[in-house]
Amino acid sequence: MRQKILLSCVLLFGWLAPLLAQTRQLSGKVVDEQAKELPGVSIVIKGTQQGTVTDVNGLYQLAVPESGSPILTFSFVGYQAQDVPLNGRTTLDVTLAPNDQSLAEVVVVGYGTQKKKDLTGAISTISSKDVAGRQTLQVSDALQGSVAGVSVTRTGGAPGSGSNILIRGITTIGTNNPLVVVDGVPVASIDNVNPGDVESVTVLKDASSAAIYGSRGAAGVILVTTKRAKSGQSSLGYTYEYGVQRATAKPSYAGVQDYMRYFNEQATNDGASQGPFAQPLIDSYLDSNRVNPDLFPNTDWQKSIINRSSAPRQRHDIVFTMGTGKISTKASLGYASAGAFYDNRNYNRYLFRINNDLQVSKKLGINLDVFYKRTANQGNGNELLTTGAYNPIYEARVMPPIYDDVYANGKLALGKDGRNPLAQLRGGGFTKTLNNQIGGRMSLNYKPIDGLTLTALVAPVFDLDKNKFFSKQVRFTNPDGSNSTVVNQARTVLTEGRSEGIAINGQVLANYVKEFKSGHSIDVLGGFEENYRSLENLGAIRSGFALTDYPYLNSGSTELRDNSGSANESGLHSFFGRLQYSFKSKYSLQGNLRSDLSSRFANAYRRAVYPSLSAGWTISEEQFMKDIRWLSFLKLRGSWGKAGNERLLNKDGNPAYYPYLATIDFSTALFYQNGGVVPLTGGGQQVYAVENISWETSRTTDIGLDAAFLNDRLTLGADYYMKKTTDILLPLDIPLYLGYDKPNQNAGVLKVKGWELEMAWRDRIDKLTYSVSANLSDAKSTVGDLKGTEFREDQIIRNGSEYNEWFGYISNGLFQTQDEINGAPVLNVTTKPGDVRYVDINKDGKITTDDKVLLGGALPRYLYGGNLRADYAGFDFGVSFQGVAKKLSRLNSEAVQPFAEAFGNMPADMIGKFWSLNNTAEQNQQATYPRLSRTSNAANYALSDYWLINGGYFRLKNVTLGYTLQQPGVKKIGIQSLRFYVSANDVFSLSKFPKYLDPESASYAYPIVTTLMAGATIRF
Repeated sequence: MRQKILLSCVLLFGWLAPLLAQTRQLSGKVVDEQAKELPGVSIVIKGTQQGTVTDVNGLYQLAVPESGSPILTFSFVGYQAQDVPLNGRTTLDVTLAPNDQSLAEVVVVGYGTQKKKDLTGAISTISSKDVAGRQTLQVSDALQGSVAGVSVTRTGGAPGSGSNILIRGITTIGTNNPLVVVDGVPVASIDNVNPGDVESVTVLKDASSAAIYGSRGAAGVILVTTKRAKSGQSSLGYTYEYGVQRATAKPSYAGVQDYMRYFNEQATNDGASQGPFAQPLIDSYLDSNRVNPDLFPNTDWQKSIINRSSAPRQRHDIVFTMGTGKISTKASLGYASAGAFYDNRNYNRYLFRINNDLQVSKKLGINLDVFYKRTANQGNGNELLTTGAYNPIYEARVMPPIYDDVYANGKLALGKDGRNPLAQLRGGGFTKTLNNQIGGRMSLNYKPIDGLTLTALVAPVFDLDKNKFFSKQVRFTNPDGSNSTVVNQARTVLTEGRSEGIAINGQVLANYVKEFKSGHSIDVLGGFEENYRSLENLGAIRSGFALTDYPYLNSGSTELRDNSGSANESGLHSFFGRLQYSFKSKYSLQGNLRSDLSSRFANAYRRAVYPSLSAGWTISEEQFMKDIRWLSFLKLRGSWGKAGNERLLNKDGNPAYYPYLATIDFSTALFYQNGGVVPLTGGGQQVYAVENISWETSRTTDIGLDAAFLNDRLTLGADYYMKKTTDILLPLDIPLYLGYDKPNQNAGVLKVKGWELEMAWRDRIDKLTYSVSANLSDAKSTVGDLKGTEFREDQIIRNGSEYNEWFGYISNGLFQTQDEINGAPVLNVTTKPGDVRYVDINKDGKITTDDKVLLGGALPRYLYGGNLRADYAGFDFGVSFQGVAKKLSRLNSEAVQPFAEAFGNMPADMIGKFWSLNNTAEQNQQATYPRLSRTSNAANYALSDYWLINGGYFRLKNVTLGYTLQQPGVKKIGIQSLRFYVSANDVFSLSKFPKYLDPESASYAYPIVTTLMAGATIRF
């Protein structure tokens, strides 16, 4: 063995010796343009894998071939790569020029663009890779965890559902959704855009950046820029993706015998001499079920209704790109569909967009864009109604196993007195909503002189929507096969609706940019904008259908019909301007001013003016900072500004378009006429109108720091801000003798304080390019003066509280004995051992609502997220994560509260964990849940800290692995690239929640889903 090793070494040395003899040693130094040494520079002999890196002093040594004319490639993050031929040299010093892409990067801002290094406001941007790389159907979902200070929440994962977005906490008591602008035009939803069409998303977070949008910028602004073709581009791409969705968590419930046993215990706890289920029946029930399942049902309603463990999802995208000298076109057509875990529920979406750039002459350019969106959402009868909706998930989880779904002969069973959720799914009708949106954007850009750009833009958007709700009567049979008189509802009902909306945005802009040789530069913007929108709704309803398979109005009874109609419109008329000044990229000043006139207010109160100021000092450009080698960029910035909110709500929580006017509300009332009672329609003013109401105003102060280190490999951004919203509309008291409901008046105050931190590292090691980014933020919304007004429920809004803070009792375990109850303060006179014990806060000897206290915030204080990206030799890998912390959540009633509606299911997790007379004293001391009782239910499950848990969680949002083929053999057949990938969304989460509950899911909501996907993209 030793001889073989020795022989191998001799042969290896003999093979290396001539090679070493044919090389020579090269040495040198690599510096930047200011003669600073650059450590870590990659040096590779072109066409080989042989190379080295510079040391901390920028020095290197490398063995290079003696013969030939090798070329060395010098590359370093943040600098332009150089190819240098050796030409026989033994020493080679190289100077690398900086590649200022990170600082020179152009960022989209309100009504224009700015270089990233010149920004003075709190602005964050994410790229197309960060949006499309999440593999979501909705853009809103892709933003979760992507931007510091931006909260993206959801309550379920139903087909077609999106997420709610908040920027820097709560701004007002009403509408807190940010303004969304796509390619310069305001839109109703960010989800109107295909994630694959997004070039970048910019979030304007402080008032200095959002004040340019005036009365719509108080809650922040999201700017979406779609992709456009570039000159010289030519490609046709197609992407197909198929995914499978599975619930992240699902509760389970007690079996049929346990259900009857515990239902009996609940009945006797509440005073009954015995429960409704005899013990012999319980003991023999499973045997009886095997003999006669129709008389002794044992139904797993979750399995019966939620009959699929997985649901499909698929996506098709076709993208055409063509750029010539005069015309550039980018067109995309996307189709996406998603199914559900139960029957007759699906979502389909078509998105079409074409962006055209036409260069008419050197001075005149035209942008002509057209888009179309169509979504079809189908559910079961009444499922998609906005109010009183039918929820299959709720029905599947509330129905106990003692009620039958289907008889042995295959016919639908009675369920519970005609309430059979499976019958509703199979024959209870359908719900369909079809939304069509078509719009365009035409922009003329004229440059009469150098530096001046004049822009005229018009963008109409038309919404043509319809819905159809067909709720069918289902007739049942008895277990013996005879016809039953029981039905699920009195009659079959068809409701149809049509709506037509139009929104037109028009803009005229003038932008002048000038850089002077002395180092001064200015950027001046002036503009006018007009926004107009109108909406008309039409509804019709009929019932009494003889033909229940013909869902059209003419088939219904002409005597059982009704109709409705409404309309509204609004307008916004605005002038605005921005002035930006910079000196040698060291000192920057920016001012914004906007004047708005809104039709939502009376003539004398329609105008509002929103100013903002911001400044930046690029410290790294100062001479005394030039010798700090590890510092690439350092800027200190500060801002102050005002923004507003005109999106007011009425008493019903709907948009208020004429809050200053007295409006008549119509209703039907019973009148005594001619000796009988008849229903008649009458009208009257219900809400007192206050003419002088006006805007809600938000003022924000922000201090920020932007830095880059190690030649831009490490970047950092930090902000601290304070925001105060005043003149919030509140329903203030008026004398009762006036006979009106409380009117909204400008009175409320809300304050927000917070900070944000964003960090990123990017680098390259030979062929491996990688990046790591993370963000963390904190925001606390505190309610100020509300003029005595309080919004009291389980969550409260009052002076000094956090917005929607939990408001309830302090608990002190469970009462164990009657002696503990005697003389103790109780919430309910029926309190017994096993009930929740509450603390008498005010020491008055009883538990009342006066003992309720603030328990903690329902909104998360800390938001965090991050990404890891890596590319190597055609492979790409990405990981995204997201989470929240310092939040209190209430445990969902579906998992902790038994016998909903006095007959419902019993959560399986409660078994063995609730207080019971059948337990030992030691077992009751360890009990988690109170005794089984309906009479004490309201008291035991009243909001208290007993049912609040740490609502923080960490979630792995996305993992993607892809491989791209760009081999010469593929290109020979006309294919530019071919990429395959596998991906997973919402992979897992870590939290304090029970394993059967997802930390984001609402009670009885469609589950949050884990999605496993595979796809391919081919480009010709």
